Amino acid sequence: MIRKNNKKKVVVARRKKKNKKSSPIAVKIFSFLILVGLLLFSMGAAGYVIFFRTAIAHGTPVEKHLPDIAFEEPYTSVPELPPDIEPVFDSSLPLVAIIIDDMGYHKEIGNQLLALPMNVTFSFLAAAPHTTELEEKAFQAGRAILLHLPMEPKSKEWDPGPYALLLGQSKEEQKRLFYQNIRAVPHAVGVNNHMGSLYTEDRAAMDDLMELVREQGLFFVDSFTTAKSQGLAAATAAGVPTARRHIFLDNVHSQDKICEQLQKLVKSAEKNGWAIGIGHPNEATLAALTNCRGKSLKRVRLVSVQELLVKLIKQR
Repeated sequence: MIRKNNKKKVVVARRKKKNKKSSPIAVKIFSFLILVGLLLFSMGAAGYVIFFRTAIAHGTPVEKHLPDIAFEEPYTSVPELPPDIEPVFDSSLPLVAIIIDDMGYHKEIGNQLLALPMNVTFSFLAAAPHTTELEEKAFQAGRAILLHLPMEPKSKEWDPGPYALLLGQSKEEQKRLFYQNIRAVPHAVGVNNHMGSLYTEDRAAMDDLMELVREQGLFFVDSFTTAKSQGLAAATAAGVPTARRHIFLDNVHSQDKICEQLQKLVKSAEKNGWAIGIGHPNEATLAALTNCRGKSLKRVRLVSVQELLVKLIKQR
């Protein structure tokens, strides 16, 4: 009996020993799997953030997969110092107005641009998902606000987005779309065209549009996406205060290139007394305005495009 009991004790002891050995192994395997999972998740998250932020900063096609994103139609062949710009000199420093187009799609960058201590003008797309919120913030901050009115481009590659004015539409349809756009940007004091290289070349269409702009008591800034634009002529004939863009700041999404464009904008203002630049809500433009404004804009007075037009009207 004693021996049997001893055997039972030995068996029980072995089982306990075996159980003690198996438990740490299971824990180690489970811990290893958790660590591997966390590592894979971290690598995926980091890769996504790096890729996404880099893509946005450099203007790669990642944003094109987002719904209803409208992109500016590039146009670079206009001389940087247009010979037909009328010199109008302020009594102190040359005047510069910077318009940020395409506002309303990029909430985070839009908020950061609005927070800049700069008298920048903001132009909003009516159909953009964040236009209502950001437009109100711009108004509360005392910034001049424009309606960025989408118009038909020449190339089918470029989609002007919802509520766009097209040459094939009836006059009544274009009027309806114009008011649909303007209702979505209630604090707008003026209008500038989004794309529109085809539409703005049509004098009859621009004459009809300027009647609507005048009725609303607005001014018109020609984004000048084509050298044959009839925007200035139509606005002048209709008695609408008007001016045109001198330089696009960010056709190349690079902080250094945009800083160079700011310098060219300043030189244009020094030559003519004033100048208008247009940029867009992207990280490169935000970085350039943040880091280069002190050096680039110290020789000019930065004003809203509304103040600039008032000054031009008084001195002409």
